[in-house]
Amino acid sequence: MKAFVLIKVEPGKVKEVLERLKGIRQVREAYCITGPDDIIAVLDAPDAKSISDVVIVDLHDIEGVKGTDTRMVVDLP
Repeated sequence: MKAFVLIKVEPGKVKEVLERLKGIRQVREAYCITGPDDIIAVLDAPDAKSISDVVIVDLHDIEGVKGTDTRMVVDLP
């Protein structure tokens, strides 16, 4: 399962957060972006529970992360 996570970061912490994200096995890509969010990360994990665990446990534990907004990719019939 794939998900896109929009991440808000404390001022001055974007570079540090990006480096930490790249160390998480399920994070396939991570970029600094413009707009209301600071970073977008692409996650890949076996299921929705695994995505949730990565966001809640790993991402939220990174110093400087203020909040996340997760968008899971769904397959259409």
